[in-house]
Amino acid sequence: MLRSIDKKIKIIFYIFLILFLSTFNNTNIHELKKNFFLIENIKINGLNEKLTLDINSRLEKYLSSNLLLLNKEFIQNDMNEFPFIEGYTIFKKYPSQIILNIKETELIAKTFDNNKIQYIGSNGKIIGENYYENKKKLPKVFGNFKTPELLRVFLLLENNNFILSEITDLYYYNSGRWDVKFKNNLLIKLPINKLDNSINIAKKFIEKEKITGNIIIDLRVANQVIISNE
Repeated sequence: MLRSIDKKIKIIFYIFLILFLSTFNNTNIHELKKNFFLIENIKINGLNEKLTLDINSRLEKYLSSNLLLLNKEFIQNDMNEFPFIEGYTIFKKYPSQIILNIKETELIAKTFDNNKIQYIGSNGKIIGENYYENKKKLPKVFGNFKTPELLRVFLLLENNNFILSEITDLYYYNSGRWDVKFKNNLLIKLPINKLDNSINIAKKFIEKEKITGNIIIDLRVANQVIISNE
């Protein structure tokens, strides 16, 4: 109901504005366009100070632009350049402000490129170390992997009641399979195919045998569970 009322108010406002502008000649309209509804402030919610400054520096080019005529797609193109953003909404607050409500992506892992840390967000994007300090322990990922494949492994582990915060390392092999290592030195060697079924088998085996760590569970051979000590 409130949205409907807000929409009606906006329609009435625009009708009034059109009627108001129609009473002026072309020269006056041109002058009004230059001075009416100029953007004076861009407010960003949801990020820390450093990330807020990064975005502000990109968007400051819109200051003094006409808020009424500004196409939101221009801002969307800028926002999509920031890998640490999970999602956002853009509001025009008349007469002179843009408000951005931003959801920051969750850091789920880190990897290395030429000995430099790169973070991996839950949005599937790689984020350079210049955006963050290494403020918390994250699982390390090794190998020439693709982020959608990593996100799939995380999702399957979580769906089978593994605690993701207990993971210390993930290893991706060129053959297309993964090893997953936990804090208790449990190592699970996953096969290339039937990941969900294999992870489910590993979880049931751990619970049944009350495994606490220092064990390798090898599921690479179909229909077999091979157990060994490190």
